[in-house]
Amino acid sequence: MQYKVETIGAAFTDKGIKALEQRLTSKAEEGFKFHSVFQVEQPGCLGIGQGTTTYLAVYVKE
Repeated sequence: MQYKVETIGAAFTDKGIKALEQRLTSKAEEGFKFHSVFQVEQPGCLGIGQGTTTYLAVYVKE
């Protein structure tokens, strides 16, 4: 089993949602199935700047 994880961002406009649909379709064409999404906190620059929240998409290929 192979996993792939990628950042998909945290804010979605209508255009962003369409782009996400295209990403999911592209991964499916590569043989990956969408598995899950989870939220993570990314630290700021050098660990002292303001951190950000983003989401990671997980795909799996058997």
